[in-house]
Amino acid sequence: MNNLRERKKAAARQAMSDTATRLFEQRGFEHVTLSEIATAADVSVKTIFNYFGSKEDLFFDAEPQALENLLTTLRDHPDESWTNAVRPPLLEGPMLDLNCPWPVVDQTIYEGLRAFHSCENDSPTLRARRLVIINSWATPLATVTNSPAWSAMLVGLLAFRHQLLVTGLVAADPITTIEDAIRANVGAGLDALDRAYPLT
Repeated sequence: MNNLRERKKAAARQAMSDTATRLFEQRGFEHVTLSEIATAADVSVKTIFNYFGSKEDLFFDAEPQALENLLTTLRDHPDESWTNAVRPPLLEGPMLDLNCPWPVVDQTIYEGLRAFHSCENDSPTLRARRLVIINSWATPLATVTNSPAWSAMLVGLLAFRHQLLVTGLVAADPITTIEDAIRANVGAGLDALDRAYPLT
């Protein structure tokens, strides 16, 4: 029974986030109100606040899972250097997991990524929140690795990676061009980080 309840809550949360994101992409983040989101999602504003702390949380709903994916990767690879452990999720696809590798990014997925990141790029509020989110990952990463320095440098690479992804998508570059830029530039950063911390 608890599993069913949790699945229903997760589905409701996802539906609200998806509805909000579509509105943000269509009209711009600052121009959409919580009341409009509630109406479109057929829920009350109070219900939205039961699931999300702010309008920004609706947009960045996937970020906690992205962080958890990185932390799990580090925990599950104790005999590998931290840098090499996180290399695949940072290089093998546009998102920080292995569920959407570069070769499967078709036109539909590409347009979805482009709409989402263009919306973020057009909003000063969302750009600022993105930096706060990425910077906040340093502490949990340091907790798992016991290395604040390595974690801080990885956070810098994550911010750089995100900039490359957004710049390419906003410019409507081919996905292969974006992939090449991330593999070359973030890959070089990971190589340098691995040289600095080869045994961790």
